[in-house]
Amino acid sequence: MSPHPTALLGLVLCLAQTIHMQEGALPRPSISAEPDTVIPLGSPVTFHCRGPAGVHAFRLERENRSQYRDNYDVSLVSPFLSEATFRIDSVSEDSAGRYHCLYHKASRWSQPSEQLELVVKGTVADTEASGFDLL
Repeated sequence: MSPHPTALLGLVLCLAQTIHMQEGALPRPSISAEPDTVIPLGSPVTFHCRGPAGVHAFRLERENRSQYRDNYDVSLVSPFLSEATFRIDSVSEDSAGRYHCLYHKASRWSQPSEQLELVVKGTVADTEASGFDLL
């Protein structure tokens, strides 16, 4: 006598939940910017996203996940740490804002990193705030 289809479905779902719980949550990645988080207009900036070893890809997302870039060129920087970099060759006013990283490992995405605020100096808003007029 074969098992009832709903019993098999229940067993499969229970097994999948058990496996998922054993895997646990992926650790959050970290994000940093080089040379700094305050960049002069037109200068380059490089974001560094770091996560555990075995990462397949990193994603750099901008405010509210409205824009993102994936990077599959992941480097192993230690036996336990992976990293990918994202470069902006010349920051503009549009480059300013909040960024965070995620990574893809074991067929799922991690939680996002803490947010990093990129400030671009030399913008129209900076000039207006300093009391100088653009002429």
